[in-house]
Amino acid sequence: RARFIEAVAAARLGANLMDTEEGSAARPLLEGAVAVLVAGAGARDMDGAEALAIEALNRLGILAANREDQAASLALLQQALERYEPARRAVLARADALSAVGDVRRSRRQLSAGAGAESADREAADGEAAAARVAADAAAVEEAHTLTCFYLAQAHGNDGDVRESARWCLRTMQRQLDRVGGGGEAGGGEHSFDA
Repeated sequence: RARFIEAVAAARLGANLMDTEEGSAARPLLEGAVAVLVAGAGARDMDGAEALAIEALNRLGILAANREDQAASLALLQQALERYEPARRAVLARADALSAVGDVRRSRRQLSAGAGAESADREAADGEAAAARVAADAAAVEEAHTLTCFYLAQAHGNDGDVRESARWCLRTMQRQLDRVGGGGEAGGGEHSFDA
């Protein structure tokens, strides 16, 4: 668990360094973080772990592209892409588990209706906080995946594969439209486009 916490700190510091144009200093931090985050050591029940792993892979893909190493960039972004479904399932499993815990708590409260409203209020607040964390994790995984799609469009364009670049561009735009509620199938809806 301590190793995982160090990896989270390294990933966040690496992101900060990239955001301040210090890519060469960011790279070893992100590489070390990815080694731990992707392995999942201590990460399964940690808030934000799934999205952070995808984000770190995305950032390493950007750094590789900046070094004009398109093969490495595509490989790292492919790893980020492959992490999306398992990450999405992990967050959904936590949401399901949280829902089951909530059902058990509600049943207990119904059985012991007179056993203290303060305890029930505290349990409800804890449940709401946990639900908010899971919702934030789900949003972070989806945002990280949308960025993976965007970076794949760029990487394929840099590699000269215009068709694949356009496909990832379309996927990115569709995800963005879906996020703001204007998406749907290509060819339908207020903000649609035909592929």
